[in-house]
Amino acid sequence: MHHCSRDLTAVKIKTSNGGGPRETIPGLAYLPYDDVEPPPPGELERLVIRCRVEGTHLIISCDANAHHTSWGSMNINNTGESLFNYIMANRLDIMNRGNRPTFVTSNRQEVIAFTIATLYAGNFIKDWHVTEEVS
Repeated sequence: MHHCSRDLTAVKIKTSNGGGPRETIPGLAYLPYDDVEPPPPGELERLVIRCRVEGTHLIISCDANAHHTSWGSMNINNTGESLFNYIMANRLDIMNRGNRPTFVTSNRQEVIAFTIATLYAGNFIKDWHVTEEVS
Protein backbone atom coordinates (compact mmCIF):
# COMPACT_ATOMS: atom_id res chain seq x y z
CA MET A 1 0.00 0.00 0.00
CA HIS A 2 1.39 3.40 -0.93
CA HIS A 3 -0.60 6.24 0.56
CA CYS A 4 2.04 8.43 2.12
CA SER A 5 3.00 11.88 0.98
CA ARG A 6 3.82 15.27 2.42
CA ASP A 7 0.20 15.71 3.59
CA LEU A 8 -1.03 12.14 4.12
CA THR A 9 0.31 9.29 6.19
CA ALA A 10 -1.50 5.96 6.43
CA VAL A 11 -0.57 2.45 7.49
CA LYS A 12 -2.40 -0.85 7.15
CA ILE A 13 -2.88 -2.93 10.27
CA LYS A 14 -3.92 -6.55 9.94
CA THR A 15 -5.59 -8.23 12.89
CA SER A 16 -7.50 -11.39 13.44
CA ASN A 17 -10.09 -12.25 16.00
CA GLY A 18 -13.02 -14.65 16.01
CA GLY A 19 -14.30 -13.46 12.62
CA GLY A 20 -11.05 -13.95 10.72
CA PRO A 21 -8.52 -11.43 9.45
CA ARG A 22 -9.47 -7.75 9.37
CA GLU A 23 -7.63 -4.79 7.92
CA THR A 24 -7.79 -1.25 9.25
CA ILE A 25 -5.99 1.82 7.97
CA PRO A 26 -5.43 4.59 10.51
CA GLY A 27 -3.95 7.78 9.16
CA LEU A 28 -3.33 11.49 9.38
CA ALA A 29 -4.16 14.06 6.71
CA TYR A 30 -3.24 17.73 6.45
CA LEU A 31 -5.35 19.93 4.18
CA PRO A 32 -3.55 23.23 3.54
CA TYR A 33 -5.67 26.31 4.24
CA ASP A 34 -4.47 27.97 1.03
CA ASP A 35 -5.08 25.04 -1.35
CA VAL A 36 -6.66 26.30 -4.60
CA GLU A 37 -8.55 23.07 -5.30
CA PRO A 38 -11.66 22.29 -3.25
CA PRO A 39 -11.16 19.50 -0.71
CA PRO A 40 -10.59 16.68 -0.33
CA PRO A 41 -7.17 16.37 -1.93
CA GLY A 42 -6.83 13.64 -4.54
CA GLU A 43 -4.56 11.48 -2.40
CA LEU A 44 -7.16 11.31 0.37
CA GLU A 45 -9.93 10.65 -2.12
CA ARG A 46 -7.96 7.76 -3.65
CA LEU A 47 -7.41 6.25 -0.20
CA VAL A 48 -11.13 6.42 0.63
CA ILE A 49 -11.99 4.77 -2.70
CA ARG A 50 -9.40 2.04 -2.22
CA CYS A 51 -10.70 1.23 1.26
CA ARG A 52 -14.28 1.07 -0.01
CA VAL A 53 -13.30 -1.26 -2.89
CA GLU A 54 -11.20 -3.53 -0.64
CA GLY A 55 -13.61 -3.45 2.32
CA THR A 56 -10.87 -2.07 4.57
CA HIS A 57 -11.74 0.00 7.64
CA LEU A 58 -10.44 3.58 7.52
CA ILE A 59 -9.90 6.04 10.37
CA ILE A 60 -8.35 9.39 9.39
CA SER A 61 -7.61 12.35 11.63
CA CYS A 62 -7.61 15.53 9.56
CA ASP A 63 -6.05 18.88 10.23
CA ALA A 64 -8.48 20.27 7.71
CA ASN A 65 -8.35 24.03 8.25
CA ALA A 66 -12.09 23.87 7.61
CA HIS A 67 -15.08 25.10 9.58
CA HIS A 68 -18.33 23.17 9.88
CA THR A 69 -20.79 22.87 12.73
CA SER A 70 -20.92 19.09 12.18
CA TRP A 71 -17.47 18.71 13.75
CA GLY A 72 -17.90 21.43 16.34
CA SER A 73 -16.96 24.67 14.56
CA MET A 74 -18.89 27.82 15.35
CA ASN A 75 -19.63 28.48 11.66
CA ILE A 76 -19.35 26.97 8.18
CA ASN A 77 -16.90 28.11 5.51
CA ASN A 78 -16.63 27.00 1.85
CA THR A 79 -13.89 24.49 2.62
CA GLY A 80 -15.94 23.00 5.45
CA GLU A 81 -19.06 22.78 3.29
CA SER A 82 -17.12 21.02 0.52
CA LEU A 83 -15.60 18.53 2.98
CA PHE A 84 -18.92 17.92 4.71
CA ASN A 85 -20.60 17.15 1.37
CA TYR A 86 -17.77 14.74 0.49
CA ILE A 87 -18.01 13.01 3.89
CA MET A 88 -21.78 12.54 3.56
CA ALA A 89 -21.60 11.42 -0.10
CA ASN A 90 -19.04 8.76 0.83
CA ARG A 91 -20.90 7.52 3.91
CA LEU A 92 -18.11 8.43 6.31
CA ASP A 93 -18.77 9.04 10.01
CA ILE A 94 -17.55 12.18 11.79
CA MET A 95 -16.14 11.00 15.10
CA ASN A 96 -15.73 14.40 16.83
CA ARG A 97 -17.74 14.89 20.00
CA GLY A 98 -18.21 18.32 21.53
CA ASN A 99 -16.77 21.61 20.38
CA ARG A 100 -13.48 21.90 22.26
CA PRO A 101 -11.13 23.95 20.04
CA THR A 102 -8.43 22.18 18.06
CA PHE A 103 -6.80 25.47 17.05
CA VAL A 104 -6.03 28.17 19.61
CA THR A 105 -4.15 31.46 19.29
CA SER A 106 -4.08 34.52 21.52
CA ASN A 107 -7.11 36.00 19.77
CA ARG A 108 -8.96 33.05 18.26
CA GLN A 109 -10.21 29.53 18.98
CA GLU A 110 -11.81 27.16 16.50
CA VAL A 111 -12.45 23.52 15.66
CA ILE A 112 -10.65 22.95 12.34
CA ALA A 113 -9.58 19.35 12.86
CA PHE A 114 -11.73 16.24 12.89
CA THR A 115 -11.62 12.48 12.67
CA ILE A 116 -13.58 10.54 10.06
CA ALA A 117 -14.10 6.82 9.72
CA THR A 118 -15.73 4.39 7.35
CA LEU A 119 -18.95 2.82 8.52
CA TYR A 120 -18.35 0.42 11.41
CA ALA A 121 -14.71 1.53 11.83
CA GLY A 122 -16.00 4.04 14.33
CA ASN A 123 -16.83 1.10 16.59
CA PHE A 124 -13.09 0.83 17.27
CA ILE A 125 -12.94 4.39 18.63
CA LYS A 126 -13.69 4.75 22.32
CA ASP A 127 -13.87 8.01 24.28
CA TRP A 128 -13.02 10.34 21.39
CA HIS A 129 -12.08 13.78 22.75
CA VAL A 130 -9.79 16.74 22.29
CA THR A 131 -7.20 16.54 25.02
CA GLU A 132 -6.63 19.45 27.37
CA GLU A 133 -2.88 18.90 27.06
CA VAL A 134 -1.15 21.69 25.17
CA SER A 135 0.75 20.44 22.14
